[in-house]
Amino acid sequence: MKKQLTIGLLAALTLTSPVGAEEVDEIVVSATGIPTPISQIGASVDVITAGDLERQQITYLQDALATVAGVSTYQSGGPGSTSNVFLRGMTSKYSGVYIDGVQINDPASQQAAWAYLPTHGLESVEVLRGSQGVLYGSEAIGGAISLFTAHGGETTNQAVLESGSFGSESLSFSSRGESGKVGYGLFVKQTDTDGISAASESNGNTEDDGYESLSARGRAVINLSDQVSVDIALRSVSSEIETDASGPSDNNQNYTDFDAVGGKLGLTYEAGNTIHSFAVGISEDETTAYTLPFMSTSLSGLASKGERQVANYRGLFDLSEEVKVIIGIENETEEYTSEAGTSKAENTAVFSLLQYADANGLSISVAARQDDNEVFGRFDTSRISGRKLFGVLGVRASYGTGFRAPSLTEMFGLSDYCVNRLCGNDTLQPEESRSRDFALLIEPTANWNVELAHFKIRVNNFIEYGSVAPDPSDDCLNYNFNGLCGRYQPSDGEIDNSGYEFRTKLSVNEKTNVSVNFTKLDALRANGQRDIRRPEETLNMSVSYQQSERLNIGVAAQVIRDVIDDDFSDWPNTVVVNLEDYELVKLHALYSYSPSGNVFARIENVLDEDYETALGYGTPGRAFYVGVSSSF
Repeated sequence: MKKQLTIGLLAALTLTSPVGAEEVDEIVVSATGIPTPISQIGASVDVITAGDLERQQITYLQDALATVAGVSTYQSGGPGSTSNVFLRGMTSKYSGVYIDGVQINDPASQQAAWAYLPTHGLESVEVLRGSQGVLYGSEAIGGAISLFTAHGGETTNQAVLESGSFGSESLSFSSRGESGKVGYGLFVKQTDTDGISAASESNGNTEDDGYESLSARGRAVINLSDQVSVDIALRSVSSEIETDASGPSDNNQNYTDFDAVGGKLGLTYEAGNTIHSFAVGISEDETTAYTLPFMSTSLSGLASKGERQVANYRGLFDLSEEVKVIIGIENETEEYTSEAGTSKAENTAVFSLLQYADANGLSISVAARQDDNEVFGRFDTSRISGRKLFGVLGVRASYGTGFRAPSLTEMFGLSDYCVNRLCGNDTLQPEESRSRDFALLIEPTANWNVELAHFKIRVNNFIEYGSVAPDPSDDCLNYNFNGLCGRYQPSDGEIDNSGYEFRTKLSVNEKTNVSVNFTKLDALRANGQRDIRRPEETLNMSVSYQQSERLNIGVAAQVIRDVIDDDFSDWPNTVVVNLEDYELVKLHALYSYSPSGNVFARIENVLDEDYETALGYGTPGRAFYVGVSSSF
């Protein structure tokens, strides 16, 4: 199969030259904080547009990210179940996730709640890979993902109804447009599904784990004058997911409630060649896990809450047509509340960025940052990136440093499985990273681009969840069977992720577009062994065909090779096992039956693959979905 994968990649390189309209140069905001054409960005960035999401009928953010080079995912069951997204092999506590500038990583664990992030109402998603800590702070060692809510433009109201396999139903409503000096967008979505068994059905499990969620997002930009505007963004999620016990097994007594709210109030003042922006933001996540009776009474229905408050200033100074400078100040406070009380951490940072771009295809950005953490002191980080085009050829490169302070969960987290019920370790020190990448760019025509990149990320003082020997009277031994209990602790070495990314996009003609990317990843733990649940090889391919003004059809395929996972079935002995390679195919079609109405359908996992992204956890078989949308 590896040979077939290589042949498929070579075939993508030999696609015929395109004809048709020139591709629009997309504007990227997240890479430098300055709206910049993607052709002038030296960092590794991908943009997923609202059109991409609609055509491919992608309903969850993690599924959209899985189509991007350098990104992989796993999920412990169906919709709503525990999942993770890896940017270049780095788990999500190393990737800042932002909606309209508000960070939504859990303030306690720093992990993003991927299962509760629908794509409904998004204008675009920008995916930055590599250390982005200079602009985004402690949680951006692996990268940053910025989501932007659609707002303003032509006034449009839309209702969408979808139904499909596993008893899945969703209803969404959106409204966007302009009224006087206000550009607004409002989006609401209700999702219900019977789900699948979180424990793999191939092991004899049959109980479905249902999921329901209500999410809402809104944004309004109010132009008080030609110089002053106010930006308001709000978000809310309320959901419930049926879960299994500590491992994959049929169980109908466990479930988890997840609720999140967040918002931002921003003020922007433009004066000549200068733009001053002030913003305050807040996000709050609360998780309540209802567990089996055998757990301690204090943990049954245990709730934990994380809260983040941020205040920042950014000044953009347009010094000339080629040179722009950003300076910024940011203060962030995180709180973690559990049955043990409330823990708190505060960080203040100052940063600056200089960007140069000329008409000859040269662009460079240089940035520096100093963080002052109330617990760990000061840390200096920096980043430099550049891009240069030489006709149809070009190069791009970046290098950045970063640091990540231990999360409040890593310092103060609780569990019956941990020593004295304390998983946290307040002696932990911040992790520090170095990240670099280099890419060769080829643009044979205006409608065809190719990129081949090499990347490397190294993290020192890596924090891991491990086992230690407790006092013989410790109650944690009631839940562990090898005389050891859990505790976060520093590793003895450093983790090292490196690899290659290949990307190409081709407009064959005005009707047909082709996208292919391939990732080769070497993700190593601190002990030098391969890390789990990260594919060594990932191939994504998609073809979109606009058959007529009314009908768009397409196919998307993903090929996953060489994934390993830890096997605990013979606990306390653990072994590393290979998961089966797999191929996923999706077909989708959208038909506009009127200027204001669409019908759509898709088939996921067309080949009905029996596969696992995490050992012992279920994945959906072949699934069918149909829906209708109406604008008014």
